[in-house]
Amino acid sequence: MSNLNPNLKKMGNYASIALVVIGITLIIAEFFVHRHGEIALEDLPLFPAIYGFAASVFIVVVGIGLRHLLMRKEDYYD
Repeated sequence: MSNLNPNLKKMGNYASIALVVIGITLIIAEFFVHRHGEIALEDLPLFPAIYGFAASVFIVVVGIGLRHLLMRKEDYYD
């Protein structure tokens, strides 16, 4: 990591700061902007963030289970 171009590292820092600012802005806007959800559950504060996080955790857990179910030994084709 020490051999990175200084400009590239600076751009990465700026991008990280921009993502954090966008995230904080969206969290603050969540409490002031009314979303028009199809069901009452969608109107709860931070619902999209919680739902997205739960979906990604579900995908990872199912993927780990499928790996154990479908994976073969390293010398399976020998």
